[in-house]
Amino acid sequence: MRVHVFGWLGALVLVACGSEGDASGPGPSPDPDPTGEGVATSAPSAPPPSNDPLPDEPAAPPKLGAPYPVVLMHGMGGFGKLELGPVEITYFKGVVEDLAKNGEAVYVTLAPPYATSEVRAQAVAKQIDDILARTGKAKVNLVGHSQGGLDARVLASPNGLAYGDRIASVTTVATPHRGSKVADAALGILKYLPAGQVDELTNALLSLVQKTAYELQTDPAFREQLVLLSEKHMKDVFNPKYVDDPNVVYKSYAGRSNLRSGIFACDGSVYPNEPTKLDAVQVALFPTAVFLEEGKLKVNDGLVTVESAKWGTFEQCVPADHLKEVGQLGPSAASFDHVAMFRDIVLRVRQAGL
Repeated sequence: MRVHVFGWLGALVLVACGSEGDASGPGPSPDPDPTGEGVATSAPSAPPPSNDPLPDEPAAPPKLGAPYPVVLMHGMGGFGKLELGPVEITYFKGVVEDLAKNGEAVYVTLAPPYATSEVRAQAVAKQIDDILARTGKAKVNLVGHSQGGLDARVLASPNGLAYGDRIASVTTVATPHRGSKVADAALGILKYLPAGQVDELTNALLSLVQKTAYELQTDPAFREQLVLLSEKHMKDVFNPKYVDDPNVVYKSYAGRSNLRSGIFACDGSVYPNEPTKLDAVQVALFPTAVFLEEGKLKVNDGLVTVESAKWGTFEQCVPADHLKEVGQLGPSAASFDHVAMFRDIVLRVRQAGL
């Protein structure tokens, strides 16, 4: 069983019908006659204050500048490493190894797979601090796939965790910055079902999946996660609140699949779209890819439209579905070189002096 990001959503769309006192207050008075001989004593007086300067504490070593470490952040339902019996799957398949061969310092964070980006960002924040302490660097470059990009925005935003002073850049890959109609559709189905029972069953199932294969064990909040990823919530709540930090560089990439060229939809990118390179969406994402097109050929990767994925400087459209972007699922995933894409992402961050 393979669990990934909105893949679960696609399946849902298809299948669902006493006080201690104040320690700062006065203490007990000294015994006026501790000798028992009728001679009163007083507490010893404190020595007069010294005018000598205190010795200087050793100054902390200065933080190191660019190039900053690269931190990969997974999407909904994601993981660092998934163990299914003898089979081990990494979310960013082969990416860390490839970048490390090129001398890059690369880290992968772990966030609760089924939670809001506020909760996930809180979990990642300490990992960012640990990476900075370990490397001695002043900042990191965040690269988030799907919901991982929203987590990165919460981390960096002055209205979020305000980590902008520790983040040089945020690069998002197929992140639903304007929500996904797949989440809206799933919520539409759920509203016709008994909420308490469905939520209890869904969260119990996801808890079991985590206990079976995941590194991180958390309490799922699936419905809350769907609400976060809905178009209305992103437009009316998330985007107005989690504004960008002006000192952080924001870049974005979008995936296009279902044999769409991306002409017009991918216009305005820094790097060429290459419309002759087409991608056939994997079977698991075909229903949602067609659903997102809405009969108007809205170009998407099976879960996120190109328009929703654009944020900050729009770098490029890539011919891949949502799962191929990180090298996941069937043999057809090999038709797109996701490792080369991440290599390009990091190279372009480096070229920006970060």
